[in-house]
Amino acid sequence: MLNEVITSLEPRSKTTIVDCTFGCGGYSQKILETFPDCKVVGIDRDPSVQEFATILEKKFKNRFFFINDKFSNLEEIINKHKDEIGSFVFDFGISSFQLDNHDRGFSFNSNIKLDMRMGKNKISAYELLNEASLEDLNSIIKIFGEDKDHKKIAKEIVRTRDIKPIHSTQDLCNAILKAKGNKYFKKNPSTKTFQAIRMIVNQELSEIFNSLTRVIKICNPDTIVTAVTFHSLEDRIVKKIFNISKDSDQNPSRYIPTTHQEKKETFIQRVNNRALKPSEQEIVSNPRSRSAKLRSATKIGKGTISMDRKALKMERLFQLEEKYNA
Repeated sequence: MLNEVITSLEPRSKTTIVDCTFGCGGYSQKILETFPDCKVVGIDRDPSVQEFATILEKKFKNRFFFINDKFSNLEEIINKHKDEIGSFVFDFGISSFQLDNHDRGFSFNSNIKLDMRMGKNKISAYELLNEASLEDLNSIIKIFGEDKDHKKIAKEIVRTRDIKPIHSTQDLCNAILKAKGNKYFKKNPSTKTFQAIRMIVNQELSEIFNSLTRVIKICNPDTIVTAVTFHSLEDRIVKKIFNISKDSDQNPSRYIPTTHQEKKETFIQRVNNRALKPSEQEIVSNPRSRSAKLRSATKIGKGTISMDRKALKMERLFQLEEKYNA
């Protein structure tokens, strides 16, 4: 959704734009080419993308800067540029560069030791799969992977590792296929479980919550925040954070109207009431974009707000991530 992202950033084109998920640099390069009077700060936790950052640093000297860190550490990272920043861009989830690199153990099409670390991690997929309890594996595959066969897969993973550790991506694929009955599937049966394990290993939901809430808290008035998601849980977090109002988490139900005196103060204003989705043409040219959703919002006023994570009603998910990344 590159064109939609560029359109969302246009009102702040003469400022510094922070590309919080640099990847291969596609967004950063397009932004720099489209807005010749802007600067871009690229952030990525994966040190292997430095080669792409170096190309842009040379091509757009004094306009592009790269920082190797998690985007949840934004508060420390952007202090140097805070007064100049007009926009933040997030493209959550795994990048095609990481997925296509079979040495990283992200893909079920490889046969390498399970890893799935994006960078600056505390645990690998190998450690998670061989250490997590049956109950936790079941919850991870059910909630993060949204796989209806979660119980069977979790039990087969435990049964397999009791014989010998699940070492490679192929070991995991074999366990999943066996749990599902070795039948024909239109979509690779390992897709959802691999996604679930990757999300836990990289604390992807916690990273989204921490980064977005911190950005909104410290950014200047009128700053634009654009987020592209590829998973229903990612989109749920973005949607709820973009609906923040003063004391909004205290309202017991959306069906109970507030009185005039209790009216909530708007804190961040959505640019689009509904998420934007990729065009049919883009889906044909890039099938991985089919589940993408883009939401964009603008900060209103100079106030700050602290959002209670429990208000998202996703605490069990955050706790699962934290349990294996302590």
